[in-house]
Amino acid sequence: MKNLLKLFSREMKILFFNTKNILSYSTFFVVVFLLFAFSIGPELKILSSLYIPVLFMIILFSLILTSETFITDDFNNGCLKELQFLGFSGEIIFLSKILVMLTSIILSNLFLIPLTSFFFGIEFSLMIDITILFILSSPSLVCLSLLSALFSLQIRKNKFIQFIIVMPFFIPIIIFATSTNLYSIDDKNNINYLILFGFFLITLPMSIILGKLLIKETNN
Repeated sequence: MKNLLKLFSREMKILFFNTKNILSYSTFFVVVFLLFAFSIGPELKILSSLYIPVLFMIILFSLILTSETFITDDFNNGCLKELQFLGFSGEIIFLSKILVMLTSIILSNLFLIPLTSFFFGIEFSLMIDITILFILSSPSLVCLSLLSALFSLQIRKNKFIQFIIVMPFFIPIIIFATSTNLYSIDDKNNINYLILFGFFLITLPMSIILGKLLIKETNN
């Protein structure tokens, strides 16, 4: 636990001194949202009905793009190898990456979701529910996107294989997140929330084990 806190503190300092990842995520997020909104037109009823599916698809692709630079930068400058040399285990390294990326993504979206909700004519109460839905979904999405980034280091010449291996794991999370009907009070919504939390309980240990193996293989 001490090593995890030490590494988490180090990674957070690097994140806030180097804001490239946060800026690239936020820029991609806003630009794609605006392009979609302008392509649909001023029909707020259509825009609001499509908001959640559009939101999660943009979050997914933003995460995949950001996580690759998040991992690749550390690989290229030798940080991954150096951290293992200093005695940090693969599990601690991967878990710290999850916590740092999750923190940065949640902080970014606490600003981005209200901003884009305004363009889509989403009411404040629904915006709060959407934010909760995002917070429940994001840990699993972050775990899987970091795994995808580590896979990309192993199979640089064939990104299609990376897509086939990792993308199917995102699909159930996106389905249950986007099938939640926030416009009605329904027990099904509560079940979806529990399912999303259950996905996290499954993806976290699986991701840590695979992440440890991939980090070890990458540094060999």
